[in-house]
Amino acid sequence: MNDHDFMRYSRQILLGDIAIEGQQKLLNSHVLIVGLGGLGSPAALYLAGAGIGKLTLVDDDDVHLSNLQRQILFTTDDIAHPKAQAAKLRLAQLNPGSKLIVLQQRLTGDVLKNAVAHADVVLDCTDNMATRQEINAACVALNTP
Repeated sequence: MNDHDFMRYSRQILLGDIAIEGQQKLLNSHVLIVGLGGLGSPAALYLAGAGIGKLTLVDDDDVHLSNLQRQILFTTDDIAHPKAQAAKLRLAQLNPGSKLIVLQQRLTGDVLKNAVAHADVVLDCTDNMATRQEINAACVALNTP
């Protein structure tokens, strides 16, 4: 961890349960976020802010005006743009040190399994049961929380 990172995350490092070792684990972590709507957008903001080193952002939808009252990651300038790409731009502004990967598609089958296999943790922030079940099955099969 360099001096810049130490200063950036100093308030977390002060917490005994995190300390320098815990912050280093966060910096080395990879989180897959599937769905960037009402749940995924604030999760992405907080994870990037906390110093998760690598975030894979997955959503196949565009930003709509009706999203803005609950999807705080996006602004009116993002309307009609892909959510995953708009999220990447905003998160890069928040934390330029995070590596951000965009998957602008619905994850299924082998693509889903591959994405899960490369993540330390998966956040299922989707809004339909079929997708949730498929994500859960991939996580169970690969023993990924």
